[in-house]
Amino acid sequence: MEYYPDTLKSLQLLQSLGFDLFVVTNQSGVGRGYFSMEAVYVVHRQLQNDMREHKLQPFKDFAICPHSPDEKCNCRKPSGQMIKDLMEKYHISPEHSYMVGDKLIDAESGKNAGIQGVLVRHLTSPDFPSYKTLLEFAQTLKK
Repeated sequence: MEYYPDTLKSLQLLQSLGFDLFVVTNQSGVGRGYFSMEAVYVVHRQLQNDMREHKLQPFKDFAICPHSPDEKCNCRKPSGQMIKDLMEKYHISPEHSYMVGDKLIDAESGKNAGIQGVLVRHLTSPDFPSYKTLLEFAQTLKK
């Protein structure tokens, strides 16, 4: 797996600020038959191993929508359902929570879950705060 140069430093900073980290992901390739859920789990295990290898806490949990867009499920982003489920499961307060992503549907899913959506990687929208990098966003929280 390849990471943006600042990814691990960003995750370390977020964890040092007390944030629990989660992955919320659409994996329509499963629903379309391109790959299996086991293939998704292999990538997630590698991600967790990489976190440990870099002395980071692993992601607390993963929420995965394996459905194709045609299935019209209630979990697929931009729905906020996967985020709401994680917040309920882990008793997370929405006031200090963020959904950060590099696609508009990521930020929209945060908004739909009642938390702040944030865009990174040069994507901008008048509806959401935007940052060039995850590290830039994390550094704003440090202040």
